Amino acid sequence: MKLSILSLTALTPLAAAHFKLDYPTPRGENEDKMTTFPCGGLAQSSERTKVSISDGFFPVAVTMGHTQTAFEVLLSLGNDPGTNFNVTLVPTFGARGLGSLCIPHVAFHEDTLGVNVTDGMNATVQVQSNGDPTGGLYACADIQFSSSTDYPDSSCKNNTNVAAAPFTGEAAQRNANESTANGGAQSGGSSTSDSDSASTSTGGAVALQTAAWGMLGVAVAGGMAVL
Repeated sequence: MKLSILSLTALTPLAAAHFKLDYPTPRGENEDKMTTFPCGGLAQSSERTKVSISDGFFPVAVTMGHTQTAFEVLLSLGNDPGTNFNVTLVPTFGARGLGSLCIPHVAFHEDTLGVNVTDGMNATVQVQSNGDPTGGLYACADIQFSSSTDYPDSSCKNNTNVAAAPFTGEAAQRNANESTANGGAQSGGSSTSDSDSASTSTGGAVALQTAAWGMLGVAVAGGMAVL
């Protein structure tokens, strides 16, 4: 069976849309509740998307309904995450354009997760954005790590003129739900400049950011000029 992320994220009219999580399979859709943390107020899925342990990564695909957005990808391990999304898989970054945006290789490593991933381990992925003027928008997908699952052949592409780039400095440290679309602090948040600055962070988060954006940069290279 082939997984076509491109077909899942085909550009369609998005009247008043915020963003839509296309892959991994989301818990559902309810735009009226997307401002509710966690997971847009939606309950766990009855079936989980299988994630290959041997691959060590999975794609994340969204459909963007705003022309400029800040995103990040978080993870919570366990059967019932509650509000404990304490693993950053992709630090906050900026994206521009409408329609399909795909990060093809969202990696998970023991040094990032803090535990060794085993067959049958459950987790929940949360994609959050700045989409609400005074807060964030949230969408979740429940997953299960599997030693017997390989990803089918897939098409993970971005819509024409969609582009993305990592934030740096304080902008990269800020959660997307506390960020503006261009990386500044939302009103009421900590004061900082919207301009980029060199990152001074150390540790796993910076390494993860570099690795994740190395792969994303390949996917969106054709559209980077719009930034």
